[in-house]
Amino acid sequence: MSKKNLIQRLLSWLRLLPFILVVIISVPIVGMTWSEVGKLIGIRPVPVPVVGTGSMYPSLFWAKTEGGPEDETQQGISEYRTTPHLYRSFAGITLFGQTYLKKTLNYGDIVAFKNSATVKILATENKDTNSGFIKRIIGIPGDTIELRDGFVYINDTLLDEPYLVSPRSTYGGTSLADCSKLTIPSHQYFVMGDNRKVSSDSRFELGLVAEDDITYFLSLSDQSLYRSLWRDTSLDASLLGQPTLVASQFLELLNQARKNRGLSSLTLKSKLVQSATLRADDSLTMQQAMQKAGYTNIVLGEFIARGAYSATELLENLLYQPGTAKQVLSPDYTDLGISTLNLNVAGCPRQIIVGHLGGYLPASYDPGTISSWRGLADNLRSTLPSWENAVDYANIDQIKLRELLTILRRRLTLAEEILGTMERREWFSDSQETRIKADNTDATLADNLAKELNQE
Repeated sequence: MSKKNLIQRLLSWLRLLPFILVVIISVPIVGMTWSEVGKLIGIRPVPVPVVGTGSMYPSLFWAKTEGGPEDETQQGISEYRTTPHLYRSFAGITLFGQTYLKKTLNYGDIVAFKNSATVKILATENKDTNSGFIKRIIGIPGDTIELRDGFVYINDTLLDEPYLVSPRSTYGGTSLADCSKLTIPSHQYFVMGDNRKVSSDSRFELGLVAEDDITYFLSLSDQSLYRSLWRDTSLDASLLGQPTLVASQFLELLNQARKNRGLSSLTLKSKLVQSATLRADDSLTMQQAMQKAGYTNIVLGEFIARGAYSATELLENLLYQPGTAKQVLSPDYTDLGISTLNLNVAGCPRQIIVGHLGGYLPASYDPGTISSWRGLADNLRSTLPSWENAVDYANIDQIKLRELLTILRRRLTLAEEILGTMERREWFSDSQETRIKADNTDATLADNLAKELNQE
């Protein structure tokens, strides 16, 4: 056989290769439709139900009921935003040392996966542990990733991320701290959500995701349906090192949220602004910072956010987290102070936002305690005149009597004051607390003096 004929025969066999592959694939799945086969081997997309789609906003739908901005009852919500259509991750078929029908995962791909970490995280959130996570691949094997000043750097190059809900929103976590570099090992991927400030991803407990755990994917090149929802990134780099929060705007938005829930507005207090600024110094506790700023109140609280937030972003983040949502929407608070500081720690730029809250909550006292103080006051009022009538009696030690009268009058004054404070549902002052403790000693002294005088 001539060389030319050999080449022609090889080309003929190559043209038959797709048919051979289809036959091989079809053997174990006889009876399935071609559509089903396509879904099985990852050449046709399938709808994939997942949890945590708030972390993939704006590409995916984020309902108001889950803390997002979108109304699930409105018309025109596309299915691809509520239930993304992804391709099954298929290992491919290897023939003569060559693998076919296997797609390589790459930067920007949306992936769905499930592993022991997702099960644990979903369990703590009281969600279906059988559901997977959906995130975006940001780092692939061999990449070195760094998070700095809210931006992602891959191999020391600033990453362009149009799919993010907002720029400069990526900050480190427990698995990858700010300004730390991580080189991704083979068969592992670094994934994050597009809504970075509410996303539980590779920065935190989730960690890196193994290739074998990825069940579905959608290549970046196949995401044209979502591109109309993405941002213009041309000005992103200009945000480096710039403050982003306007306190007055945040207060206005927060008060509107409180008003919508029938709550009173918060008032910006300069002393709380000062205490919030002092609190950014980790050496001070909240109480120490407030004390140093000269602010006192009955109910005190704080929230701390690390990263660059606009007023809208900060409020959305606080309302998304159950703990902070309950705090900033509490009817107990009346005062607010908020401070933003740009810090540079060992060459790493960091922004920290501290909010301090204060409010007055009426005191509540046990009826038995109130009755006890009322009884003491009544008893002293009835007892005191008889001792006052003994003044100048020759057969009574007048020095001891004057001491007893001083104690009884002091106790009566305290009892009437404490009773009034409790009836007005006011809190005891530090002075009152001290005098209440001292009254136990006065009671003992008065009893002893009365016994001594009665024996004379």
